[in-house]
Amino acid sequence: MTGLQISDGIGNAYGVQVDSDHRLHTDTVSRSPEHYINWNDGRAYHLTFSQSPTVNDDCILYLANSSDDDLVVEGFYLYVSATCQVYVKLSDKGTRNSATDLTPVAVNAGSGKTASGDFEKGADLDGGAATLTGGSEVMRWVFTAAETTDFFNFEADVVLPKNETLTIWCNDSTVTVTGVVVFYYQAGYS
Repeated sequence: MTGLQISDGIGNAYGVQVDSDHRLHTDTVSRSPEHYINWNDGRAYHLTFSQSPTVNDDCILYLANSSDDDLVVEGFYLYVSATCQVYVKLSDKGTRNSATDLTPVAVNAGSGKTASGDFEKGADLDGGAATLTGGSEVMRWVFTAAETTDFFNFEADVVLPKNETLTIWCNDSTVTVTGVVVFYYQAGYS
């Protein structure tokens, strides 16, 4: 087939080959969205934390996106010191009790960019005078013993639009949960 062209969107057109089975022949580079964003925009981050709850079923980590771009959570590296359940909720709203601010680290060392949002840990973020409620559980990990550090991927990445939240809870006050939240900001594909 002759005359078939693809435009690059800035005024250049390139000829392409389509075979007799109607397949387009290409020489492409394929990258994951998080790699592309980290490489090109420098907006991929790791947020480390270590926390024990005060009582069973306490909120121990809070993330709120304040960027106009979506905050996309890939997953978590987690270590737990003993048998427990760790669970994730979306859209909890309200004030937090005795929160300690955390600072996510850009994983593109040359970007110099900072994450936009509230990132906090605490032993009982939902206790005391806190008003943190209303979220829906989206993931639960059940550990039958101490767990060495492992990566737990969200098969469908968790997306937090502006002003949305993600919280982590632990059901056992005798456990320490240590982890890394892996996330990036994405404006969307055009």
